[in-house]
Amino acid sequence: MRITCVMGPFLPVPPLLGGAVEKIWQSLCTEFASNGHSVTLISRQFRGLPNHERRRGVTYLRIPSTDAPSSKLLYRAMDILYALRAHHVLPESDITITNSVSLPLLLPRDRAGKVVVSVARFPKGQMNLYRSVDRLQAVSRPVAAAIRQQSPNVAHLVRVIPNCLSDAFLKAKAASARNPRREILFVGRIAREKGIELLLEAFLGMQDCDDWHLTILGPSDTRTGGDGAAYKQGLLWKAANSGGRIAFEEPIFDDAALANRMREAEIFVYPSIAEHGESFGMAPLEAMACGCATLVSDLGCFRDFVEEGQNALVFNHRDATGSSLAQSLQRLVGDSGLRRAIGTAGQATARQFSPSRVASQFLDDFTQLQVAATD
Repeated sequence: MRITCVMGPFLPVPPLLGGAVEKIWQSLCTEFASNGHSVTLISRQFRGLPNHERRRGVTYLRIPSTDAPSSKLLYRAMDILYALRAHHVLPESDITITNSVSLPLLLPRDRAGKVVVSVARFPKGQMNLYRSVDRLQAVSRPVAAAIRQQSPNVAHLVRVIPNCLSDAFLKAKAASARNPRREILFVGRIAREKGIELLLEAFLGMQDCDDWHLTILGPSDTRTGGDGAAYKQGLLWKAANSGGRIAFEEPIFDDAALANRMREAEIFVYPSIAEHGESFGMAPLEAMACGCATLVSDLGCFRDFVEEGQNALVFNHRDATGSSLAQSLQRLVGDSGLRRAIGTAGQATARQFSPSRVASQFLDDFTQLQVAATD
């Protein structure tokens, strides 16, 4: 098959500025190519990257764009302009996949072939716009349910195919062979919806854990999805009460380096309170792949891969006092056997989300779409 993947307008591929969606689709495109398909990946131009190149069987085309603007109106305008540029360079394809908002409405169907819209975020009623596409690929069951509830007339187009992990996270040692330090780690955007304040309160309220440290790793810059310097400064003031046991580290955008950093920690916590913001949960799954004993909030998207008490622990994020989170943390801190068991089970779960397994699900679906077109 001739497969074209068109990324959104604001982040480059390779994901030099981060971006879970960008690194997922780079892995999948590479896997499609390794299966013998002709694959093109279109993304924004970026300094240091050629406008046209071939890597591991994938043809990369990069077109003009810019960083995401703060204005929502300008954001939409830039997305439309980028979509028009992608329209111009789009090769003859059997399948075109995109997560761009505007592009599915502008694609030349004679060149695009079957159109697959990747829905990696909770919809806001806009899925009705995509009645003429061939597939709405939801990354989790909660996202699929939201599409069907909001836009029942496109319910027949929905299929759940999860995100994949990059190979860097799947090369971790077995949890029993790791020698991590007594560290609780959070990796993600430094934003209010991530529940970091809840995590700080819980950590500061824990008993008998003076030899444990908490690290918050991620971007605070609004350009990369954080809530800005003032918000981070407020967290730093709160962390000042820890006697130096809470640290903030800069984001790591290279997967291999991030995987190595995760392997250093014994416990990973993802305390998100974003009821309709978390669509899948890549960071917890990456941590599970690295053998961390993982603790997540009780959001629906995590249930696609979390089995409470088996491969992760779950706490009640609606408890604003932080006591539910503190109790779960205390349980993990106090039981090394539980940490090892959860870490080992988490690694087994993560292997189910390898690029090869997820790419196979996509390729099966692409074949079905092709066959349906001939019936």
